[in-house]
Amino acid sequence: MPSPTPVVYVFSGQDEPSLREHLAAFCASLGDPTAIELNTTKMDGKTVTAGDIEAAARAAPFLADARLVLVEDLTTSATGRAVLEQLPDVFTTLPDWTRLVFVEAGSEESDSGKRGGRQQALKKLVNLVENDPRGKVLAFDAPRDLPRWLQERASRYQATLDVAAARLLAECVGSDLVLADTELAKLATYTAGTRAISKEDVALLIPYSTEANIFQMVDALGQRNGKTALALLRKLLDAGDEPLRILGMFTRQYRMIIQMREQLDGGQSARGAAQTLGMRDFIAEKIASQSRQYRMEQLEHILEMLLKIDVAVKTGKLTGDLALEEFVVRLSKE
Repeated sequence: MPSPTPVVYVFSGQDEPSLREHLAAFCASLGDPTAIELNTTKMDGKTVTAGDIEAAARAAPFLADARLVLVEDLTTSATGRAVLEQLPDVFTTLPDWTRLVFVEAGSEESDSGKRGGRQQALKKLVNLVENDPRGKVLAFDAPRDLPRWLQERASRYQATLDVAAARLLAECVGSDLVLADTELAKLATYTAGTRAISKEDVALLIPYSTEANIFQMVDALGQRNGKTALALLRKLLDAGDEPLRILGMFTRQYRMIIQMREQLDGGQSARGAAQTLGMRDFIAEKIASQSRQYRMEQLEHILEMLLKIDVAVKTGKLTGDLALEEFVVRLSKE
């Protein structure tokens, strides 16, 4: 009779810091650390075969109760995805001492429409494990309220983060939760538990991401503050950001603003729009605020400008730096 204890696991999700903590706790729960280390096999899912997984997982443990096999990022490559078809047969051969863990950390690609894309493959892996009588899936989804997640996370470093500091840090790190966790640790060390981490501490120690600067530039442009927008643009260019990458982020931002404006004009609240558009709540609130600074006709015109600039830069009619500066100056005056 099969053991009621799961032998196959999936640890997945965009909240990688939480995922890694729970994975470490799971590994520690298997017994003596030295014995578990001797009985652990780590495999690169991008190159592994079904035979590799089966051979490692079926090996009898040595002076321990469990054999741990960790397979990282199986769904991120075509080679790894091909293994999915053979996994049901592998699962049926696993002894009760096996702990086969598939680790799928980080973001899912937005490529569900592409054959063999990671999102589609990850769903298949999750379904395979959920449908196995000895399978278990643990999901660590990205937080909808990043500032609150940061405040809760700060307690792990014996620190507190005030509301303004949490919001600024969320803007600085964008969607990178691993970076957010690293910067939290830095801030906690800096304040050493003597006081709450403040907005001034974040401004002093944490560099802004490109995404955060784009948000600020769009805010400045919405207020027709060309001087601030140009200074932020120059900061990105001086730091070595590629003009076409900045242009692409501008385009992405204004597309989100248009989507948000359509939702708001249709009677949705910012929070309701966040669910419809798949945005985090605090991001949706900022984009909703930005969308109110423009009429829909203006937004459509801005998107048209950005597309024309993209063509001009790629065909060599304009340099990237000059095109971006002209865009910022022109938009700040409209």
